[in-house]
Amino acid sequence: MPVHRHPASASKVGEPITRIPVDAGVIERLRSSYRLVRRQDLEFARVFYAKLFEAAPGVRAMFPQDLELQSRKLTMALDTIVANLENPEANSHLLAQMGKRHAGYGARPEHYHLVIETMVAAMRAVLGAQADERVLDEWRMALRLIGKQMIDAGR
Repeated sequence: MPVHRHPASASKVGEPITRIPVDAGVIERLRSSYRLVRRQDLEFARVFYAKLFEAAPGVRAMFPQDLELQSRKLTMALDTIVANLENPEANSHLLAQMGKRHAGYGARPEHYHLVIETMVAAMRAVLGAQADERVLDEWRMALRLIGKQMIDAGR
């Protein structure tokens, strides 16, 4: 049975893990579901931030009053991450920068779990009947790996 690594796994160019191929099936499922979410990107962002601020009102102060630009930044970051799933090393620099910026805004490691669960819930909400629990679990794992890279960079 061949071994594959998750497309959101942390690695840097030249590390031994980079010789292990990424899981093409996971990439396809993440991409397919993201295309559906992306078609409703404004609604996705609206639901995500509404759920986040409902669950943790204290984090609202970390965000601008007008969330339009913030919503576009969220979409652009996800666009880039999804585009680079075959090459996780390409995302390393972006995630490190994002982790440092988020730490500067006041994001703490304990916030990441809430953000991950809220993002998956927002995906489920906008996908409706097209939501697939297996794919949402794969998103949860991808977001955990992404979050770990951001947390590590923010320390």
